[in-house]
Amino acid sequence: MAERFPSSNRYFLTVANGRSQHAGLSHTKGPLGVANIRLNHELCEAFIAASQEAGIMRNDDFNGADQEGVGYYQMTERNGLRCSTAVAYLRDAEKRLNFKIETHALVNRVLVENKKAIGIEYTQNGQVHKAMASGEVILSAGSIGSPQILQLSGIAAGDMLKSKGIEVIHNLEGVGKNLQDHLQVRMIYKCKRPVSINDTVRNPFKKAMIGLEFIFNRSGVLTIGAGQAGGFVKVMPGADKPDMQFHFMTMSADKPGQGLHKFSAFTSTVCQLRPESRGHIEIKSSDPVEKPGLHPNYLSEEVDCNFFVEALKFGRNVAAQPSLQAYISEEFEPGIHVQTDEELLAHTRKKATTVFHPVGTCKMAPESDRGSVVDERLRVRGIESLRVIDASIMPTLTSGNTNAPAIMIGEQGADFIKADAC
Repeated sequence: MAERFPSSNRYFLTVANGRSQHAGLSHTKGPLGVANIRLNHELCEAFIAASQEAGIMRNDDFNGADQEGVGYYQMTERNGLRCSTAVAYLRDAEKRLNFKIETHALVNRVLVENKKAIGIEYTQNGQVHKAMASGEVILSAGSIGSPQILQLSGIAAGDMLKSKGIEVIHNLEGVGKNLQDHLQVRMIYKCKRPVSINDTVRNPFKKAMIGLEFIFNRSGVLTIGAGQAGGFVKVMPGADKPDMQFHFMTMSADKPGQGLHKFSAFTSTVCQLRPESRGHIEIKSSDPVEKPGLHPNYLSEEVDCNFFVEALKFGRNVAAQPSLQAYISEEFEPGIHVQTDEELLAHTRKKATTVFHPVGTCKMAPESDRGSVVDERLRVRGIESLRVIDASIMPTLTSGNTNAPAIMIGEQGADFIKADAC
């Protein structure tokens, strides 16, 4: 979804096909492809119908004038192929004479001299190299990598750096703090009919047809993301805008990457859009190879706990509607034995998983905010010629997927760099 950048009146996300009517704008050209999903499925239709039976309106464009409602998702793709930022931006940029990509390279630290970033140190094929900057150093390593690199560079809370044996270059307390992420809980239902993707991939003929459909038509299962349909709804009492996102999937699994269940089933996840729990990221040592410690602190705030209790009840209400009941043989998760608020919360603590939307660890905020890492032009406070341009600068988590907002931050950051270089 396209999101407005807090300090700008412009939109920086344009689409190559499909549509976006956000704020009355309609874009048909741009580097990033956005398209309507290329697979309508009877289980998705049943989910959308059941949601409407539960009182949720149909919405065919979550990027349009109103986010609320249920329908099919749009995807960043072009002609059935995922349109990543590498496709949309790097393929053209790598043709330039002043642009070079180094692969299999690990950034060790930013080189700082007299509170000015002058380059980076990196390891490649076992050799340590330095890349010196004639202009600025830009960190775009994401909400985990960017704070890790800053901490390794001596730019973070002084006491923490000293405990890791790292020289304090600049005491900046907010680096690695303010970690936020979207948390979700899967609601899995066994299906009466063999129409799920679980069934398709177990059938050799149907599995072969998936490949042929993609090769010849650029459509079908291989063109979709995990969530085909979904929605944005109000769950908590008094909510004035959607606080929950549905992700509806015509498949089921215990965890991502562990393979689909051997039985016919589908999944409807409930995700909290604006969690209040905050975590942090902290390096474990001065070794760049060692992964940092991730402390998401999920469900540390009571409001987040209460949300998931209500969200699971809300999801069950949708599943109880006639259109979905026609397909459901059994609630596999949480399971009918999970009924009380205490049991629903215990299930959440046991089964909740990330949606992989970490943000906030290099927070953009006014200088008066002790947690501020970058200013309104994404410049690292206290260090000249150093910016962070990725999702880590978000002060708070966006009320939807973070892919498009992160790309938009990149677009805005590029404009800042160009303007300040003039």
